[in-house]
Amino acid sequence: MRKPEQFLCFSFLISLSLFFASCGEEVKFCNKLAFEEAQWSYENPFINQFEVRDTSRRYHLILDIEHDREYAFQNIYMKIHTRFPNDTLVTDMLSVDMADRAGQWHGNCRGDICYLRVFLQQNISFRDLGEHQIKFEQFTRRENLSGIHSLEFK
Repeated sequence: MRKPEQFLCFSFLISLSLFFASCGEEVKFCNKLAFEEAQWSYENPFINQFEVRDTSRRYHLILDIEHDREYAFQNIYMKIHTRFPNDTLVTDMLSVDMADRAGQWHGNCRGDICYLRVFLQQNISFRDLGEHQIKFEQFTRRENLSGIHSLEFK
């Protein structure tokens, strides 16, 4: 290829990539909690309240975890409390594997910080319209869990 043709081909590929990147899924709710001094305590649950306005749509529930590369554990335990519009409360336990048995972190690490995306549920629909609440509590043996910088729920 000649230089002008290479440039046009390259420009077309970049434009096409930007087009498809901008056509991602629509985020209906996003909430982030940053922990002071990268410590998540029992007394600091991560509370998310959002309204469901369409029960025919499908949603993904995603939790992003930002943690130290020096986080001391392979996983993290959480209690998840879900309150539905009819005031029903459901509590579940969640263990998130953050590293494999060899100590390699899941997700992406840049410098001293690692980012892990957890798909809590995919392609779900909600039964009820109205206000929902999802609360995450750290549920480890340590009252103050060091190395967790932030949680983001989408």
